[in-house]
Amino acid sequence: MDVVVLGLLAEEPLHGYELIERLRARALGRWSEVGRASVYQAMKRLEDDKLISGRAEPGVAGPDRRVYRITRPGRDRLRAGLLERFGAEAGYRSDAAAALGQIHALPPEEAKAAISERKAALEALVMDATADRARLQSARGPANAVARRMLALQEQLARTELGWLASLRRDLSRLDR
Repeated sequence: MDVVVLGLLAEEPLHGYELIERLRARALGRWSEVGRASVYQAMKRLEDDKLISGRAEPGVAGPDRRVYRITRPGRDRLRAGLLERFGAEAGYRSDAAAALGQIHALPPEEAKAAISERKAALEALVMDATADRARLQSARGPANAVARRMLALQEQLARTELGWLASLRRDLSRLDR
């Protein structure tokens, strides 16, 4: 979450609500655990560590708010955080993948039902990612272009897993005979 918050603040100063809305607008919750509380906790931690600075500003149509800016040490930490993540172990870990790896432990009918449930979840993901990408189509700027590409990647990964699930289902049907 820290790297995501720093990355958004590197673009422009934002207050907490704007930051959360930017996270949602770019569908960043697909790649990082994004909860309102975790965003505010990250902002507090980053400010305590002097990676961002906050300043109270009077609210125009509402209460005062705290606007945050990234500091030089924050930019350095963002750069280091991004570079270390690119070299992180590759793979696509998920609870669903762990469960699929043990699907042989289920009776055949339950295994087929589990595959159908996963298929439905992936189809919903494809629909949501497609809709998010369409919504971002008119949004300008490099960050939005990257968000569209990341959503396309999500779609591609989900479609690949759907193909794999179809193959697994066929294999389970053969083993069931």
